[in-house]
Amino acid sequence: MTVSDIHNVLTRIGGFKGIYVPEFTWGGYRIDAIVIDIQHRWIRGFEIKTRRNDFTRDQKFTEYTQFCSSLSVVCPDGLIHPEEIEKPIGLLWIREDRNYRGEFWGLPKWKKKPQNFQKRNSLAWLWTYVRVMELEMPRMQIELTRLKQPTPGLRG
Repeated sequence: MTVSDIHNVLTRIGGFKGIYVPEFTWGGYRIDAIVIDIQHRWIRGFEIKTRRNDFTRDQKFTEYTQFCSSLSVVCPDGLIHPEEIEKPIGLLWIREDRNYRGEFWGLPKWKKKPQNFQKRNSLAWLWTYVRVMELEMPRMQIELTRLKQPTPGLRG
């Protein structure tokens, strides 16, 4: 299972009320993904680990609480055990699965639900949420412009 496979599963978790942002950067930190939940004004952080030694070496992900309302470690099924993750951080396992065409699909299973550690109704949190949106708006605009471009060789 690759990081790209896990990103594909995480895009489904955001649903229609969330904006999925891979490789989000805040100050000197880079997190593998966030989902900006527009309905609840939450920023759900996800740190992806595909190898055991990557998890054991990297404990800096706890510092992402500065800009996330909740944080979860995401990994292939069984790679990291729930007792290795301290509250309020969650653990999401991805079970390898294939669709009817044999393409990777992946089934998410919460082994430990994350707890929200920021009060979304505080002014400080609202400021953080607005700053995250400001950082991502230019990147989203570039992507929207790219998607609107006609595909060479196709006629509309």
